Amino acid sequence: MSSILGFFNAHRKSKTSSPQGTGAGSITTAATSTSPSQPQQRHQPKIHAALEIPEILHRAFDFVDEYTLHHTVILVCHQWFWMNQHRIVRKVNFFDSSKTKRLEKVVSRLPRATHMVWYTVSENWHSKLVQMLAENNSRQLQEQEQGLHGPLGQDAYFQPTTPTTHHGILKRRNPLQISRILRDLEIRTLGSFFLELLPSLGSLTSLRVRIPEYEKLCLDEVLSACPRLVFLSLKSEDNLVLQVSGTPFEEAAAEAAKSSPRLPLRTFIAENATITQPCLNYLLSVSPHLKNIQLRNLRHDRSILTPQVQQWSCLMAQLPAHSISLSSVHFSVRGQSMAEEEIYEKLMMVAPRSQEWVLRSIDFTPALTHCLRQLPNVVTHLELTAPFTSFRLGDGLHQYLCSSPHLLHLKALHAVTLIERMDIHGRWSSPANAVDYPPRIWACRNLRTLHIRCHSVNSEAIEERKGRSRVLFGYISRVLPRLEDLMILDFKPLRPDIALELQSGFCLLARLSQLAYLRIGEMDRKMVFKAADLRWIVRSGHINGGKIERNHVYRTWDDLLAEEARTTAAETKPVRRNDMTNDVELWKSLENLGLLLDVKKMVEEMEAKSGAYKGGMRTLRDLAIYRSMLSRPTHPEKEYLRLANDNFELKQESWRDQVAGLSSITVPPI
Repeated sequence: MSSILGFFNAHRKSKTSSPQGTGAGSITTAATSTSPSQPQQRHQPKIHAALEIPEILHRAFDFVDEYTLHHTVILVCHQWFWMNQHRIVRKVNFFDSSKTKRLEKVVSRLPRATHMVWYTVSENWHSKLVQMLAENNSRQLQEQEQGLHGPLGQDAYFQPTTPTTHHGILKRRNPLQISRILRDLEIRTLGSFFLELLPSLGSLTSLRVRIPEYEKLCLDEVLSACPRLVFLSLKSEDNLVLQVSGTPFEEAAAEAAKSSPRLPLRTFIAENATITQPCLNYLLSVSPHLKNIQLRNLRHDRSILTPQVQQWSCLMAQLPAHSISLSSVHFSVRGQSMAEEEIYEKLMMVAPRSQEWVLRSIDFTPALTHCLRQLPNVVTHLELTAPFTSFRLGDGLHQYLCSSPHLLHLKALHAVTLIERMDIHGRWSSPANAVDYPPRIWACRNLRTLHIRCHSVNSEAIEERKGRSRVLFGYISRVLPRLEDLMILDFKPLRPDIALELQSGFCLLARLSQLAYLRIGEMDRKMVFKAADLRWIVRSGHINGGKIERNHVYRTWDDLLAEEARTTAAETKPVRRNDMTNDVELWKSLENLGLLLDVKKMVEEMEAKSGAYKGGMRTLRDLAIYRSMLSRPTHPEKEYLRLANDNFELKQESWRDQVAGLSSITVPPI
């Protein structure tokens, strides 16, 4: 950033300082002293640097992630600060577990928020939410009339075409006091409450609604109230009936579609819903730009007399009629399994070169992966939905990942990932549960998002859990070095398969130099930790106190490491040469996978490279360890303090006093 700042300082000086010899006298002297034989120098046109052209800057900033924009780009100079105000995400959130004090913060920050998350069905909070959004919408309309906003949904005064008068006025204001447009809302509430909010949601471009009970909803009312929606997701925990208001006949729905304006909607997702045929026709009629449609786990409602969408042909017949070309599609009906040939046909007929696949976990079988290999392997996003039925489904997913080098984002919380599939050396897999094919490694080395649910079919003894955890964390940190978003959940939340002690290799995730989001577990659960188990995550874990704590722990590993060395030399099988042909270096880096020796070397690396680790996991911004999914991750330091407050071992100062005298003791090599 210093080089960029230097560039702008030099550029500013070049504008203010004038070159020598620009006066009239100097021009005359130059003219009389120039001999006729010397050619007169031509004026060279000024060449503008790329960073001086606003159009190029705006185009470049569109490819920068939100965190970099917020914490780096806007700090470069005054110009970059104002050019990126409309790109900055400012989010407020409120959950069932939140308190009244948190609600006061949401009220004070809402006028400056661009994103909002609201997860509560309590009537006590709902009336306040209705009032908040109504006042916020009224303020936006008033500012639009005053010229501070462009069309509702846009921050016009932050665009390149901003009039200099408004721009100058706003520059004199505190940027934290400037009101902004609410563009994104994620909400979990009752259907009747949601309908009360609709008149205040006209500025939204993205809307995610989760309704916990049976409800009927008119889709045309939602789209009319939110005409600028680009992304719409409607999900029910019971059943959501989507229909068109007024008469249920298709002719009336077609007439309503003709009189409705065309919408910019590009993504529509409905899950656990009953969709009437007129409703689907209306959606396709008013959304000519639709590119991604996902109808997940459709249901049949006997109380609805209107024809309902229950067959894939219902959607297939309507797409050509409305001239809609999809880039991603999903269609599934509750209780109906789909043959591999049918899924293959959908992808080939509707979106043959789709880069985003959404499939049900029960359909993702080895036979399906064989069919999918016949398609061009250009998939970058894969999401598995619907509840899993058996842990054996992880076999098909594992085989597919071993042959998908272009995958960037994987969300497979509804499938099961067996830790035994990662144990390529078979060190923590019993012979009865050993894999029946040669070990393979995932090919998606550039994966950025990984959401998985892990399970093990072996013993639940604590030592076995620690060994399998070392396999899990070691495999992920070596095979997927570019991860940015990692979520690991247990197959059985009440009986976790993951251990997070230092001996379990949790610290191996420190190898992930780009990791920004980390969540372990999905339920509130108090775990017994020592300070050395978790302090490596935060800055204080890499100063003297943190080093002493870790030294105190792994000084007790001498006997374990010696026994491990004898066992490994006797039982480890050599890897076949043809298994290493793809990536020899990667296989070599996994030689100690699952061993305590791998953890010891990681701890020693932290000590030797204290400068690289003194900030903890520097890129980690959000952390959640055994917290409810309804509560959002928080800053690593805050999460560590929360764990310390719930954990006697972390709070006990006498334990630190016990190891304080060990600072001068060196750990003998093993």
